[in-house]
Amino acid sequence: MSTTSSSPRKRRTTGSSRRAAAIAALLVAACGARDRESFVTYFNGDHGVSLRHPSGWRGDQAEQDGIWYRYFLAPPSGAQGRSPVSVALLAGPIAVPLETYADSYLAGNKVGSTKSEERQGVAGKSWVFSSADGKTSYRLLLLAQSGKVVGLYAQGDAEAVDKHAAALDEMWSSLTVERPDLYPVTEFKDQRASLGLPRSWRETRRFSGGGTLVANYVSPPLAVDGGGQAVHASLAITFEAVPEGGGLEPYYEATRRRLGENFQVRSHASFKGGYVDTMRTETPVQVSFVKRYYFAQSGRGCSLNFEAREDVFPRTSRWADYIASTLRLEPAGEPAK
Repeated sequence: MSTTSSSPRKRRTTGSSRRAAAIAALLVAACGARDRESFVTYFNGDHGVSLRHPSGWRGDQAEQDGIWYRYFLAPPSGAQGRSPVSVALLAGPIAVPLETYADSYLAGNKVGSTKSEERQGVAGKSWVFSSADGKTSYRLLLLAQSGKVVGLYAQGDAEAVDKHAAALDEMWSSLTVERPDLYPVTEFKDQRASLGLPRSWRETRRFSGGGTLVANYVSPPLAVDGGGQAVHASLAITFEAVPEGGGLEPYYEATRRRLGENFQVRSHASFKGGYVDTMRTETPVQVSFVKRYYFAQSGRGCSLNFEAREDVFPRTSRWADYIASTLRLEPAGEPAK
């Protein structure tokens, strides 16, 4: 009787333990998901570079001796509340061999490893090194071409650098020399056109009808909002007929009328045989800025519409110029290349 009466209690205890273990596993998984780094992309059009970095790292900027620096600082920690790791994205002129330039960083330190590097056809070298006492760790990546240098330099407490190794690896591998001439080309054969797009941008949808084709693209995450959602820029490229077979002027005027008054033009300029407008638009949810390019020839019109949230737009406006510069429209009657 004793054995019989104890079995149900054991089964209930085992079941409860399993449920508790399952709940604990879910909580651990949820905490792990929250703890994972979310990365966003930083782009600089003046120096033609981009890289991914943890969204929670603070940014700063400076210039010294002709070299531009963009700093990314890990969240503060410790009693002093300072950032234990910093990464500097650097760019500027170089008048000496790469190894000589690197000596200013390496002098007095112990070099652990070196490696040849290459990004988008630009050659360079990387170093991992530490201070003489081993308390501070460093990483350095330098690329040089045509009298210019681009690179990354990380320094921090040795323990903190080890802790953030995965984030540093991501930043190092993602450093990109933005060269529009090397962007992968998307062909629009029926429209006798092509466009180069960075590998980090992806197509989301494409539809056509009534002689019009629209293709939509989205940028990599550029920021993270207060709710933890990624913020992107978008691109819509439209091919359509120009009213009455006209050229750039009638196409521009017709498009402006169609957009309406909610798109307030802030600037208007010529751009590689076409026009570019910067516009502000507002919805009940947010304020956005739009950079729209217009091209037309032989009765065919093409517009590139870049849009981003107000706080993100200034960092991506030049990226729109990079992409728009790759557009190729073949004259009517000639085969697309």
